[in-house]
Amino acid sequence: MRTAAPSVLLAAQLAPLVNGYSISPGPPKVISVPHASQLARIQDITVTGTLLKKQLVALDPKTSKRTATIPAGGGGYTAQSGDGDLHFCLGTAQLKPHIACELQSAKPYLAIFNQAIGSTVAVSGYFRCMFEHPGFNSNDDAHIFEIHPVRAATLGGHINTFLVGIPDQKSIHTWTNPHPLGVQDSRIKVKYDKATDTLTFTGMDGQDENYVNVAGMISAIHTGNGTAPSTFTFTSPDIGHPVDGICLQGTTAASQLARFKGSRVSLVALRNIDLAKAVTGNYVICLLAIDIQPG
Repeated sequence: MRTAAPSVLLAAQLAPLVNGYSISPGPPKVISVPHASQLARIQDITVTGTLLKKQLVALDPKTSKRTATIPAGGGGYTAQSGDGDLHFCLGTAQLKPHIACELQSAKPYLAIFNQAIGSTVAVSGYFRCMFEHPGFNSNDDAHIFEIHPVRAATLGGHINTFLVGIPDQKSIHTWTNPHPLGVQDSRIKVKYDKATDTLTFTGMDGQDENYVNVAGMISAIHTGNGTAPSTFTFTSPDIGHPVDGICLQGTTAASQLARFKGSRVSLVALRNIDLAKAVTGNYVICLLAIDIQPG
């Protein structure tokens, strides 16, 4: 399993990478991702850039042009009504494509983020790839990469650290409801062109789930050292095949895994596309553990 060293980048370096992908509505739907080998090396990341006003990016599938707009209300930040998370924009300049960031249970921090708009900030967290809002739908804030969950943010010279916890229950789904994720995942195929360093994904629905709650079995636990995450293998009849699990250091899930006895669990996790597996020609989902309870 990929356990890359933490990456430290400027927004000016990362923004072109994460906004370089293109889409085709098909059928079948296609997502093409250049710079694949660079992106596949990123797991934990710290990015320094400008905290932009809230902006939304539309992606034209015919031209691959991105157009950013500031929504009604002037671009101030509020928490999402569904899960209480804060979706904020880290970048280089307003109305230029940005890096999407998501902070869990963010209501206590809204004031400090709004006060920091326009200033230089550093954001640390998990680099995630998922096809929730790639741009096929007109109301998508088009992105497939994000820093989620955000673990820390330096605002106004002060380092704020954040827990990785369970989101609001209504934002947690299962592997089978409201969408049969196993069926969806089995349809998606990926090819890697080494000459152009490009991944081409086909057959996706154009949407996906964020948090999932799945009952199953944990095995092959490996406790990470230093900044390396802890890892495990997770199996569930709902999934039908083993998947890799990851616990970031310093999180509740990492502590739960270190103390865990037995094998049966109820797991709350974030779905993530394993790009290291994708560059070998395999579409594979891994799970970032949020909460691990004896099943």
